[in-house]
Amino acid sequence: MAHKKRMLGVLGFIGAGVLALGLAGCSGGSGDGDNADSGDSGSGDLTTVGFVAVGPEGGWRNANEQAIKDAFTKDAGFDLKYAPAASPTDQKSQLDAFSTFVNDEVDVILLTATEASGWEDSLKLAQEAEIPVILLDRGVDASDDLYVTRIAPDNVKVAGSVGEWATETFPEGANYYTLEGVPGLSVVNERNEGFDAAIEGKDGWNKIGAQTANWTADEGKSVIETVLKEHPDLQFIFAQNDEMGIGAAAAVTAAGLVPGTDVKIATIDGTTPALEALAKGDLSFVAQYNPFFGDLAVDAVNKALAGDSVEKTIVVPGETFDSAEAGQAAIDAGKGF
Repeated sequence: MAHKKRMLGVLGFIGAGVLALGLAGCSGGSGDGDNADSGDSGSGDLTTVGFVAVGPEGGWRNANEQAIKDAFTKDAGFDLKYAPAASPTDQKSQLDAFSTFVNDEVDVILLTATEASGWEDSLKLAQEAEIPVILLDRGVDASDDLYVTRIAPDNVKVAGSVGEWATETFPEGANYYTLEGVPGLSVVNERNEGFDAAIEGKDGWNKIGAQTANWTADEGKSVIETVLKEHPDLQFIFAQNDEMGIGAAAAVTAAGLVPGTDVKIATIDGTTPALEALAKGDLSFVAQYNPFFGDLAVDAVNKALAGDSVEKTIVVPGETFDSAEAGQAAIDAGKGF
């Protein structure tokens, strides 16, 4: 596609090793939109899109990245180059892939950052090369002049819905614990902000503690097993994603307690396993963090390349499910993923 960009002499420092690493990341995906080639994309009139992704991390991430692949197809006019991180916490491989995409003069870069900090220099390089950058899901600690927009559900609002449900469910307050995601991510801070704001000033809310369980069920189970030994009076767990909440429910059961009765658990995401756990009664509340915004990303890319104005933040709407019946209805309606 004829998007003229000025080649950056400064990128000459990028060595063969860095390029090799970035391209290895590009080859990790699958689907119609994938293209591991570099330099000559062979894309003709297609719009070349570099996707600096997180890669396999859990149900929500898998659904979100597949939604992006499904939207940026060749039939839709795109040549998507998918570059997942070496691991969900490996920022270096993302920085390398980002640099490779700038050097290759792709038309647009989509970025889902493994960490919020450390992106300013990379974003400046993209801006100097006149390559628009669109953030997907996670924000970054950099001036918003360096990217076009951030497309994501509103973490503060979604977590606030958990807090509002919790205060209604426990009108006299509760002893509660928070299972957090990977430290340093904007999503973690925003989910804490939304939940804390919802219960602020409410009587009887006693925070026993908070700890990362790195988004995983196994670590969620391990953390809550320890918490229950020290605090058998635990009443409520706010798990910042479904996997950690499902692990917490297993820990409650293993302790001889009944999830949903002795200890209520609320989660964020809305995966099919979480909706099934809600329908079963193991979870008490699930707030959907809608991953299906490939169409919004396509619209933002087209507007950015056309020079049209784009909102600095594009909020993806979602739903909440607060009962076994609501969980089953959501499954029947195909709202899981």
